[in-house]
Amino acid sequence: MLRKCLDGSGFWIVLVALGLLLVSSGCQTRLAPAPASWQVWRERRMQDIGGPDGWTSLAGLFWLQEGEQWVGSRGDVPIRLPMGSAPTVVGTVKREGEKVWFTPVPGVRVMLRGYAVTAERELVTDVDNAPDILEVGRVKLWILHRGERRGVRVRDPEAPERTAFTDIRVFTYNPGYRVKARFEPYQPVRKLPVSDVTGGVAEETCPGALVFQLQDQEVRIDVIEDTDANDLFLLFRDATSGKETYGGGRFLHVNRPDASGEVEIDFNQAYNPPCAFTPYATCPVPPRQNWLSVPIKAGEKTTKH
Repeated sequence: MLRKCLDGSGFWIVLVALGLLLVSSGCQTRLAPAPASWQVWRERRMQDIGGPDGWTSLAGLFWLQEGEQWVGSRGDVPIRLPMGSAPTVVGTVKREGEKVWFTPVPGVRVMLRGYAVTAERELVTDVDNAPDILEVGRVKLWILHRGERRGVRVRDPEAPERTAFTDIRVFTYNPGYRVKARFEPYQPVRKLPVSDVTGGVAEETCPGALVFQLQDQEVRIDVIEDTDANDLFLLFRDATSGKETYGGGRFLHVNRPDASGEVEIDFNQAYNPPCAFTPYATCPVPPRQNWLSVPIKAGEKTTKH
């Protein structure tokens, strides 16, 4: 009827006007508001990255050789602390095979769990996530255990990456990236070799894979057993990696399968590995089978430096 009341040009003008009216009146798709739990997660991530003990506070990583190595802020020592953060010479770290000892120099105040270290002491590594943390000046240092390697990690609340840190960029929360997945267990459980950015390789326990539909494609991700968090850990790349998101992939934790074998995956909580924020992390790299062809425009975006 409308077309009969107008000549050819008038008809198309009205159609265009109607289209503009629909857009301006809010007929476009609107995303549901982000749940409160997502905002809590974001606040926790800000602390994990930018807090006094966050990843941006790392200020050094030194792999140990066999024997004794000096520690201090002097420019010529092997384990060099940030200038002005601690005495020029703090002490020595000695590695003998799997064991590491620390000995302070006389007169330097080094604390461990609230007590002064005054003589040689064997240090517990981070292998069980409870290392001995030495405090001297404004810095902290402890021993990393990575396969056959041992290293000294240094934390400084005044590290340049921390003082420059302001925010973590994220995609707008999108409920379309919250999906139900089917857990397919491996029988027997597999050992998954996972490389890290420093060239190390660790064997992780892979109990199975999550299979789900996303953007009309079937997607499959091998998962890792995380006994510390009592959940499943995902390392993945997708079509946004190296563009809108961090090139080394992203991480995500999900609950274990329910009684029916289902797992909810919320990619809005996909987060950047520590290596996106500091050069002193030892991040695992997603295995090749977890390189996804679909773009996942949810969760954290790449950082700006």
